[in-house]
Amino acid sequence: MKKVYLFLVLIISCWGCQDMKVGYLKAENAGYLPNELEVRKTLDPEEDAVRMANEAPWVTQKIQGVLGTSPLLFEFVSVKASEGGDAEIFKKEITVRGGGVMELPLYTELPEGRYVVTLKVSNDGYSELLSDVYTFVVK
Repeated sequence: MKKVYLFLVLIISCWGCQDMKVGYLKAENAGYLPNELEVRKTLDPEEDAVRMANEAPWVTQKIQGVLGTSPLLFEFVSVKASEGGDAEIFKKEITVRGGGVMELPLYTELPEGRYVVTLKVSNDGYSELLSDVYTFVVK
C-alpha cells in the first residue's frame, strides 16, 4: 500500500510540472492619441521653423493601452495607401522605435495621400496585431 501511495505522489508531481507560459500581453485598447499626423511636404518657414532648424523628423506619440511583460517589441506590418499614396515608398521610409513611436524623415519622398499603418506588438511568447492603428496624411 505504501508503494501505491508513493507511486500516486510521483504521478501527481510529474503531472503538475508542466511548462507554464510566463508573462502576458493585453492590447485590446491599444491606440494613439491623436491617431493621425499631418506630414507637410512643403514646410512653412514660420510654423516649421524649429523643425527645420533641428532637422527633426515627423514623429508620432507613444502608443497607449498596451500592457504586458517587458520588453515589448513593436514591428511595422503593413500600410494601406489611398488618395494617391505609394505604399512601397512608405515601407522604405517608416521607422518604428520603442514604445510604438513611428518616425518619417523630415524631407520625405512620399507622394501626397493617406497612409494607414498596421503594427505588431510582441513579447516573450505573445503577440497581437494592431490593425489600422495610425494614419499619416501627407500634404
